[in-house]
Amino acid sequence: MSAVECGAREGRQAEGALYEVRASPGKNRLYFTMAGVVSADDARAAAERVEEEMKRLRPGFDTVSNIAGLEPLPPEALEQIRRINRYLVGFQRGRILRVVGRSAKTAVQFERLSKAHGYSAQLAFSLQEAERLLDAKIE
Repeated sequence: MSAVECGAREGRQAEGALYEVRASPGKNRLYFTMAGVVSADDARAAAERVEEEMKRLRPGFDTVSNIAGLEPLPPEALEQIRRINRYLVGFQRGRILRVVGRSAKTAVQFERLSKAHGYSAQLAFSLQEAERLLDAKIE
């Protein structure tokens, strides 16, 4: 991800931490990416961006959550992910695809949080695979 591609929706707080949140109103999708070592402050800022970007979408939007490059989260950051989950559940979200790559431990953390909020994400191993899965349901 370059700053040009992400514009003002990308955040870099701590060394090596990165998040991106963007809405695609045309596809009615929310894209959420976290990578590196994320602190509670990073996660809080990402949660605030999720809330902002969701306002650009219609109820029933799909979500692509890319955590392929994310290190396991500390408890304080996990609380912010719970916050994001509450937003998603409260906004009549549609399908959720989680790009996990090889980050098994982090994927398990996120899946536990999802199940606590009453849903489960479909897994993909790349952003391209997630896009194909979502696009196939539209056509």
